[in-house]
Amino acid sequence: MIVALTGFMASGKTTFGRAAAERLGWDFVDLDALIATRYGTPAEIFAAGGEGRFREIESQLLDEALAADGHTVLALGGGTVLREENLRRIKAGAVIIWLDTAFDIILQEIGNAERPLVKGKPVEAIRALYDERRPLYAAAADIVFPITSTDYDRVICQLADKISETVS
Repeated sequence: MIVALTGFMASGKTTFGRAAAERLGWDFVDLDALIATRYGTPAEIFAAGGEGRFREIESQLLDEALAADGHTVLALGGGTVLREENLRRIKAGAVIIWLDTAFDIILQEIGNAERPLVKGKPVEAIRALYDERRPLYAAAADIVFPITSTDYDRVICQLADKISETVS
């Protein structure tokens, strides 16, 4: 059983996913980390080949991530489900939970991080991208998991419970 976490950048897919998987005794796979191990960080890939090259690599490694055995929490990249071919493959092998994280929390988490799609952009541009992607995440999701609190221990417990419910 694979539970794939989707959502906007800095929504907590890696942080909450890893912690929830650990709490449940499940495996954890981070698609962006898998990409970084083989090809370099997303920022490096964007700088060398643009977003198109990054999305190609992401699609190539998605099947490997979806081949996980046993119970696995898979943290997808923020744009993974936006490609129709990726979404079909994910739906065929996983339950998708959308971490619907409030924009103010996203903005706080983005901070000064090296995120190529938002680096150097004004808040309005980040908000526009966030608003543009929300309906796409909603359409992709099997389960919506709202995050409106920065009480991360509570969020992790609730997410672990939600993941556990998916296998019941």
